[in-house]
Amino acid sequence: MNTLKQIAAAVLLLSFVVFVALFGRLPALRKTPIGFLHRLLWIAIPAFFRQADVRLTGGRLGPALQRLGHYLMDENHPLVLIFFLTILFLSQLLFLRSAFFRVNLFHQVFAILVVILPYVFTFKSVTSRSSVITAETHQREMRRYPYDHVLYQPGKTCSTCRFLKPARSKHCSICNVCVAKHDHHCIWVMNCLGKGNYVYFLSLLASLGVMLSYGTYLAYILMTEILQADMLQEISGADPNVRWSAGKTWSEIFQSWGWAMAHEVYIGSTGMLAAMTAPLAWGLFLYHVYLVWAGMTTNESSKWADWREDIAYGLVFRAERSLDDLQRFPRIEPWLDWPIAITQQLVSTQDGQPPAIQRTGVAAQAARSSTIASSNGPRWKRVQSLQEVNNIYDLGVWNNFRDVLLA
Repeated sequence: MNTLKQIAAAVLLLSFVVFVALFGRLPALRKTPIGFLHRLLWIAIPAFFRQADVRLTGGRLGPALQRLGHYLMDENHPLVLIFFLTILFLSQLLFLRSAFFRVNLFHQVFAILVVILPYVFTFKSVTSRSSVITAETHQREMRRYPYDHVLYQPGKTCSTCRFLKPARSKHCSICNVCVAKHDHHCIWVMNCLGKGNYVYFLSLLASLGVMLSYGTYLAYILMTEILQADMLQEISGADPNVRWSAGKTWSEIFQSWGWAMAHEVYIGSTGMLAAMTAPLAWGLFLYHVYLVWAGMTTNESSKWADWREDIAYGLVFRAERSLDDLQRFPRIEPWLDWPIAITQQLVSTQDGQPPAIQRTGVAAQAARSSTIASSNGPRWKRVQSLQEVNNIYDLGVWNNFRDVLLA
């Protein structure tokens, strides 16, 4: 029983540390205990070891570890992907070699399906380059989304790729390409996720969640069968319709589970691993479903979080604009038939006072006189909440998911 507790605690702790390390910097978790632990893990603890390194070795160890950390987190390498696939394959192998022929045909067919799908979607996520903006696809991406003049301003050029940056795009320093509707660079699939392959990443998360949940369910069924058979063997004349746990205290139930897991080590250990990691897969999947529901990408959620902080300090002002204010230049900002009108301008100031003059990127390039605002005019209003700001990329739940699924 003590061994079972130790294994469960170790798996749970490892899962929690992985969750904090990978997802603690998400904007939604920035001001939570998870965000605090993420900063502790990636900032405070490394700073402590750097100070200790300076005192003990004269600072010779720190640069080597820093280079290793930079390679692991900021370069496109296959180590994390290999680690992920190794853990996935070994867990499946250990479980199936013990459980596959002990379940009925339906479970066998379904198990094969849920085992294969994560590899299919991992392959698609890794190999798909359909989100990369090239010279051939640039004009198409320029016309895909309008600039909202809040998160994305027209007229900005990528200093590396040397072409105008389409709305919702971002240059990835790891992949060294511009990515359409950039969500994030995922070290687990060694690729940037965007307009063309984001759906594969969502499918990968869903398939992992289903596989882990189904593995937990099968392990529970098999462990229950073992305990039921043990009860019938130990108690002569026992009613087979009576559940093995009937009449037992919680302590006795846990002891029975410990015995069953020791009796079937492979099924028990992989089932426990699946039970403790399934919430990670489903949690990340549901977070991305929320982003789609809200009409955002991970990259945009970080941008909106920055605006939210400025709003909390009273630094953000909003002005309504007419179409006359939105003088466009076809090469820089192509006309689009977008269902939501772009009628807002958002400005963050340094002193918390309304801006004297504010131009859009296009207007600034054209050097035209602005008719939008002056500090004495009534059009600027201090933004009290992010709810007052219109996200033009949020087209409603159905259209948001349609935009993702029909990449």
